[in-house]
Amino acid sequence: MTEHAEAGSPPGLDCAAFELRIKDKPSAPETPGALLSTGWKWESAGEVSKGGGRGRHFAVALSHSAYPITLKLHTWLDGTPVLARWLEIKNTGALPLALTACYPWAGRLWDKDAEVAWLHSTKWQVPWEGWLGWDRLRPGTNLYKNDHGLVWDDPLFVLRNESSGGYFFGQLAWPVNFEMVFQRQKAVTFKFGPIAVDPLRVLAPGETVTSPTVHLGYAKQDFDAAVQAMHTHIRRSVIPRRDQQRAYRVQCLFPEDQPLTVYRGDDCNEANLKQFFAVCAAAGVELFILDGPTWAEGYGRWRPKPKPFPHGLGPLLAAAHQHGLLFGVYAEVEGGRGHWEATRAWAEHNDWFLARNPDYPWRNFINLARPDAAAYAEAELDGIIESLKLDIYRHDQNGCFGGEGSVTPRDGFNENDYWRYYQAWHAILDRTRAKYPRLILQQASGSGARLELGTLAHWDENYTSDRASYPHVYQMLSGLTVYLPPEVLVTPNGMAGNCKDQPDYLTMLRSVYTLGETPMIFNGMLPRTVAAFKPQELQLLQRYNRLYKNFIRPLLPTLKVWHHAPVHATGGVETGGWFALQFSSPDKTKAWATIIRLANEAPGAYRFQPKGLEPKKTYRVTFDNTGRTERTPGASLMRDGLAVPVPSDPKSELVLFELER
Repeated sequence: MTEHAEAGSPPGLDCAAFELRIKDKPSAPETPGALLSTGWKWESAGEVSKGGGRGRHFAVALSHSAYPITLKLHTWLDGTPVLARWLEIKNTGALPLALTACYPWAGRLWDKDAEVAWLHSTKWQVPWEGWLGWDRLRPGTNLYKNDHGLVWDDPLFVLRNESSGGYFFGQLAWPVNFEMVFQRQKAVTFKFGPIAVDPLRVLAPGETVTSPTVHLGYAKQDFDAAVQAMHTHIRRSVIPRRDQQRAYRVQCLFPEDQPLTVYRGDDCNEANLKQFFAVCAAAGVELFILDGPTWAEGYGRWRPKPKPFPHGLGPLLAAAHQHGLLFGVYAEVEGGRGHWEATRAWAEHNDWFLARNPDYPWRNFINLARPDAAAYAEAELDGIIESLKLDIYRHDQNGCFGGEGSVTPRDGFNENDYWRYYQAWHAILDRTRAKYPRLILQQASGSGARLELGTLAHWDENYTSDRASYPHVYQMLSGLTVYLPPEVLVTPNGMAGNCKDQPDYLTMLRSVYTLGETPMIFNGMLPRTVAAFKPQELQLLQRYNRLYKNFIRPLLPTLKVWHHAPVHATGGVETGGWFALQFSSPDKTKAWATIIRLANEAPGAYRFQPKGLEPKKTYRVTFDNTGRTERTPGASLMRDGLAVPVPSDPKSELVLFELER
């Protein structure tokens, strides 16, 4: 995945603001195409719009002297240190052109060579979401490339200049194959964009395409400032606006096929689920998801199974609403697992389906790059939402694309399908949101294979991983919350393969409610019936529910995140034996920290040094394990820190900070 080479600067990289390559005639894939590094003519520049109060949008228009291409270089500014850059490319000629390389942003980061630390994903395999580690840029060319297709490796980097200080933080809004190139030679330069062996996109005469977006920010302060700037930018300029009456609801995930699920097999039926809704309501749950896909007849046949649900899902929806619960289901309308060969779509349109991934030979995918196939998938999605009257739709695309994916012959070229595929899929999601404005859209694709900004722009909530085992789930979240605001994430706390892979019950409750995410409880954390509740567990559930709803949830949309362990300014996910995340309100009146022991050999107390408090004010500090409260000036807390005892049971501590008026 990571390659280093001692080499000179690639052509055009040291000065170009972007990089494009095109072919005007079909040729072998190894022929890269003409590099359009020179020959551009300035046409115009100006402000496109003020963005309705969310930011300002500028564009520079260029035309090429040797090829029939015009280009608009778009830049979005939203008041944060992070800018968004994308290209609008038009074929103005009479013949097709093939885009073989597209790096929407390139150029100098620092004017002088320097020692630079580099944070990036270190694994691409399942299930290593958010697995970040620090590396060093070496002199010469530093290449990082994902050519495995849709996998568990998100396109991001954080660079720290060890000589002058300061951080550059970049993300590419693109879920599949990508490349980032950094050059250290007299200066530090970069380029970042999607890649493919065959042309990325073929432009018909007169056609205009829009590239994926690069989001790039600079922070002169420290690591936390860089992270918080990116979070604020994503909230302002990437993620959808939420219906606040339905945002950040406490939810229960109920798949039938997991080992710790309370009702499995024939027991997962209408009568038992109605009974379980009362359990959810008593626990403070606000939203129930019938996860899948085993509620349905089969893949491509998204109708309730008649034996467990003889009256369809209508009675479940009504019963959930009677208990004050929103209701939703899971489906895979892009294709994925199972025997699609039994569906009408396969029988009538076998050519819609992509070649099978050799790593997952039993999985098929509808090629959304084809307009007729995309229309079929959209109709399937509409049918599920409308027939079941859903409050939330949970989407999976289970089984990721391999390598280059598929290609389609187009105007004499073999075009890689990824670009058109995601253009079509995102358009379907945008139309779905417009048609069902109150519907909550939650993506669970490949259990975290789509956790990048191109995907986040179209979903309200994003599932982090099927890997809910201790301690990996905390290491993963420490990495994911570097580049994603935590409130857009959901994690199935309590869904480990067996009880041995889970921490104590109190630590799991803190994981649900106090890690800045939208809370998701796996059903196995709850009993089958209200009568089966252990009084102590019910009291704990209700107490943390109140804490979340009264103290934490109001802060989520503007929350500041501070990374203490394991990921921080010099540490990666495998650094040390502790997890420690701190969260605070922007006005510094409230903060909390969740600290979890990841290794038994770690010391008995964690030295926690809070950040971002008001130094001249006094805070009431509460230790949740004992209920002990002390009053301490903010300056003392940040200077001297706290010795936080963390026993083996529970393996965690929650520390609350409230400013005294």
